[in-house]
Amino acid sequence: MISPNISVLDGSLYFTISLLFVFASFIGYFIFLFTGSKTISKISFVILIIGFIIQTAAFVIRWIYAYKIGIDTPPLVDLYDSMVFFAFVIEIGYIILRIFYDFDALGFIITFIASSALAFAAFYPLATSAIEPTIPALQSYWLLYHIMTLFVAYGAFAASFGLGILYLIKNKKDRSDKKQENRFLSLLPESDVIEESIYKVISVGLVFLTAGIVIGAAWADSAWGGYWSWDPKETWSLITWIAYILFIHARFTKGWGGKKMAWIAVIGFAVVIFCYLGVDLIIPGLHSYATPGSTPIL
Repeated sequence: MISPNISVLDGSLYFTISLLFVFASFIGYFIFLFTGSKTISKISFVILIIGFIIQTAAFVIRWIYAYKIGIDTPPLVDLYDSMVFFAFVIEIGYIILRIFYDFDALGFIITFIASSALAFAAFYPLATSAIEPTIPALQSYWLLYHIMTLFVAYGAFAASFGLGILYLIKNKKDRSDKKQENRFLSLLPESDVIEESIYKVISVGLVFLTAGIVIGAAWADSAWGGYWSWDPKETWSLITWIAYILFIHARFTKGWGGKKMAWIAVIGFAVVIFCYLGVDLIIPGLHSYATPGSTPIL
């Protein structure tokens, strides 16, 4: 009797299948940008929802499998699981925004980021889908709360990045001759709607980032006897937090908005990506993914 493929048992096969749907949604949104067809955008959104449902099922399968092989905490620690979860929360953020706002054009950016994250998890050599026990210090439910709050923040900042790009494009349109307006620019929401959305999304992200850092500090104290060790990931998390705090401060005290706010949203997400991925792969530390077989935390 042929034993079942481990990728089916641990759910990783379904993440790969979801990649196909998310990428198909990306292609659909790409076509939408050139045609302006609402039918295509709706189909693309439905395809994204299907991919999201498949990912949800994959998480359930994977977490159940982890418990069956004796791992008491959800598998969210390693590079593979963090990347698929990153894609997951980005999709959640866009789905929520799409329900309340006419942000079809944002779907192109969001599905590109999500499909890139899923492809990275599927094909990057260090991103193995094998589920391995975590070290004793990490075997705590602090892990779940820490990672989930941080990734909700990352998803919000990804959405603000996409909105920032849309604002910069829209702003250019608003300052140009209406006769030169093309179909793509006409698909974008009004600038004030995008601006308000950037502020709201970043505010939500900052709340969750703050919670994630505080939870991580409490967890570090219980695991290693200290709240802060100036590990490279901790340092860059603080830099990210300061960047978005300055954004909120500048908006309230200096009245910053418009292009300045959009650029901060774009640059801030670049800082987030380096904090999340660049630090882990480049700079050795407690959170490093660079050593095969290591068990980093986020």
